Amino acid sequence: MRPAKPLPLTCSLAVAGLLWLGLPGGASAAPVGTAQASASAVQVTSVEGITEYRLPNGLRIVLAPDAAKPTTTVNMTYLVGSRHENYGETGMAHLLEHLLFKGTPTLPGKTIPTEFAQRGMSSNGTTAQDRTNYFETFTASDDNLDWALRMEADRMVNSFVSRADLDSEMTVVRNEMEMGENSPGRMLIQQMMAASYRWHNYGKAPIGARSDVEQVSIDSLRAFYRRYYQPDNAVLVVAGKFDPAWTLACIERYFGSIARPTRVLPPEHTVEPPQEGARELVVKRPGDSGLVAAQYHVSPGAHPDTTALAMLTIILGDTPGGRLYKALVEQKKATSVGTSFSAMKDPGTLLFMAETAKDQAMSPARAALITQVEGFADAPVTQEELERARVRMRNAYEHYMNDPGALGIALSEAIAKGDWRLFLIARDRIETVTLEDVQRAALNYFQASNRTVGLFVPEDKPQRAQVPTAPDVAQLVRGYQGKPALAAVAEFDPSPANIEAHTRRETLANGMKLALLPKPTRGGVVNGTLILRMGDLDSLQGLTTVGSLAASMLRRGAGNMDRMQISDRIEALRARVSISGGSERVAVSFETRREQLPALLALLRDLLRAPTFPEAEFETLRSTTIADIESVRRQPGVMASDTLGRHGDPYPIGDPRHAQTFDESIAALQAATLAQVRDFHTRFYGTENAQLSLVGDFDADAAVTQAGELFGDWRAQQTFARVDRPFVPITPTDFTLATPGKANAVYLAAEPIDLTSDAPDYALMLIANRVFGGGSLRSRLADRLRQKEGLSYGASSWVNVGALDRAGRFGLQAQYAPQNLARVQRAVADELERFVREGVSKAELSEAVSGILQQGIVSRSSDGALAGALANQLYLGRTMAYTEELEARLRAATPEAVNAAIRRYVSPRGLSQVYAGDFGAAPAAAAVVDGAASGETPAARP
Repeated sequence: MRPAKPLPLTCSLAVAGLLWLGLPGGASAAPVGTAQASASAVQVTSVEGITEYRLPNGLRIVLAPDAAKPTTTVNMTYLVGSRHENYGETGMAHLLEHLLFKGTPTLPGKTIPTEFAQRGMSSNGTTAQDRTNYFETFTASDDNLDWALRMEADRMVNSFVSRADLDSEMTVVRNEMEMGENSPGRMLIQQMMAASYRWHNYGKAPIGARSDVEQVSIDSLRAFYRRYYQPDNAVLVVAGKFDPAWTLACIERYFGSIARPTRVLPPEHTVEPPQEGARELVVKRPGDSGLVAAQYHVSPGAHPDTTALAMLTIILGDTPGGRLYKALVEQKKATSVGTSFSAMKDPGTLLFMAETAKDQAMSPARAALITQVEGFADAPVTQEELERARVRMRNAYEHYMNDPGALGIALSEAIAKGDWRLFLIARDRIETVTLEDVQRAALNYFQASNRTVGLFVPEDKPQRAQVPTAPDVAQLVRGYQGKPALAAVAEFDPSPANIEAHTRRETLANGMKLALLPKPTRGGVVNGTLILRMGDLDSLQGLTTVGSLAASMLRRGAGNMDRMQISDRIEALRARVSISGGSERVAVSFETRREQLPALLALLRDLLRAPTFPEAEFETLRSTTIADIESVRRQPGVMASDTLGRHGDPYPIGDPRHAQTFDESIAALQAATLAQVRDFHTRFYGTENAQLSLVGDFDADAAVTQAGELFGDWRAQQTFARVDRPFVPITPTDFTLATPGKANAVYLAAEPIDLTSDAPDYALMLIANRVFGGGSLRSRLADRLRQKEGLSYGASSWVNVGALDRAGRFGLQAQYAPQNLARVQRAVADELERFVREGVSKAELSEAVSGILQQGIVSRSSDGALAGALANQLYLGRTMAYTEELEARLRAATPEAVNAAIRRYVSPRGLSQVYAGDFGAAPAAAAVVDGAASGETPAARP
């Protein structure tokens, strides 16, 4: 089901800084990094290779060096969030987060996003209840790290917080609000949080009240900034590949010059009293599926009960082994279930949610959900459930420890609860939590009097959950030593030439191809991709849905294992497995450890070659898939994508290239039989046209031998021939889709381009696209729609080109408020016409090439992504020489060549455009298609 958790607000960069803001009465606003003002850091503690230091101004520094991957993450956490906002100022922490990307006197205007784009940095900021953080992940280099640290120190105290910036960003924040209002689940959770908390600010969503955000005082916002954005209220985390001594010296130079503030932070003393009775509320908004949720107050994040509650989250909410899935989904009372555990500094919440189909009664789901959550007195936790949850949590922590970027973000969340070491302490508690601990937590917290489903309901004899106060974190972590630090991993150069030099390629007896790249990894991790290709144009007629169902059934029963046993086996192998595909191909992506790889490959053999296709699982899959279609078919983005995908489709129903309507998809699902699915697997599955790639710590000779034993004799009954998708001209047409009740609107546009990825023009179009809209918020489109006019939270463009098929696309997208439709239309038209007319400048080309090349390094540093690339290369007959050639073309590109390519492939009048939203009276210039009727044919534009 759709995520139920009220996630922290994530804001991309926004830059339009105008005025320098003085900071009277706070920290120094002088330029950071002055040598005479720098200060030395003092080591506080070191645990498992992670070391904390502190500057005299109060800044805490956490260094987590790990050279396993050639990337670095810088995370600046400020201990301020929505809980610190006063009456009438909700949303202020989140709004300030937006403004901190507007620049400083030394980094004015568009400097920050320009540097991010040129350096290929992945950057963002998020606001939650207890903290705000800003982070950048980038290719490891002294220059990149130096710039990131200097930038974070500068904007800590010197950021523009101006009236002009606030005004320009206001519509962007409103657009973000409207995006959230399109989600029934997010709106339900917001109101449940408000109903759960009477006094504590956790009951207020970080996005804030619209009235507060729109009327916020710039003086109040500046005061908020001066109060909380100070070194003594911040923790800086640097994780990944870097020199600790050199990095600490940089931090001392840039942050040490900032004076310790003289202000005293206001005390935080509000305590939410125990809930005195069940509460229930009903939210009525447009939508196509029902949601039933029950939420309970739980312990603070630092409390030992948090581990037991996390175990209960898995025991109840896991799919397919959780109690809720078995009682609701398998019993046809709901189409899906989910959980959301908000473990925060103060007592948080644990929520359980079930989704029902459009015409399904909600009362059975409500009753069954509450019975399962509050039924541990009659059905206590079993040892098997406890150990299954323990394995899942242990594996999750192992993933964080092996990924420096993820570890940096995880430490930020622990910091918000009181100390970064809580992350390691929570990991240790997984091993010591007992069956009695979990059972006691279930009985204490999952009480009717502690439940919020809706409206308040009084009781004669209320029961109250005893929610503990937060422990003394300083005492809790004092003297903590942790486990031995992880062993160092040898560096691996992610250049195309080095990857090619270490890659071995083999062909099995039946034609299956292998690409093997042994390399050192943290924790002995190995990633892999296995792709099966099947059928031809004639044999696949009418089998699109059947093929998709066959792929989706592979993990639901195989050999002598049912779905739950397969899931447990994957966890036991410390693995992650994803299977996706349809009638033409099936792709398996996986991750495991060196010692488990042989067993995992054997398991994949069973999943692919010996699926059992259980009838009950087939019926569950069919009903949940139909429910998923029904639940999203009225969403503006989904409707726009569907309309644009079907426009100009030349292929008849049954052709594997045909773009199905929602109704066609549902009808095909209803008509499909289990016998057809089994027959499809028997006829089409085989590995003579398959590709297998492995990247990481493994024995290449053993892998080749085992692959031959598992897959070398498997041939499909039906021969394979690639289904060609040639270039097809499409008549440009405008569509306006009515989506009543949706606060956010979507713009989507595309035009066909006749191009493949091996053509010289491909590199030129990559550059052109990055300049126009592919560079996130540093692009022509984002500059106009977000930075200049504040119309859209996100606007971008893309180039989608195949390696063999010529049916390429150039497209655009933006989200906006429905009342701004005319302004969006005008802005997009202006920028696209100017782009074709003027082309790109030399500076834009240089910035785009730098960003693309550095992002390539980051992508090749991901073993999972690299395994996928090597598998596709096997199919295409390519090597890493293709990547080297593409990068050489990028470096050699000139503005004249890029501009000529733009004029060859981009035509403002060639776009087909879709506007989906609640517009009231639709514009006369566009055809109107009701959201429920997708078959009307609008008039083509001249």
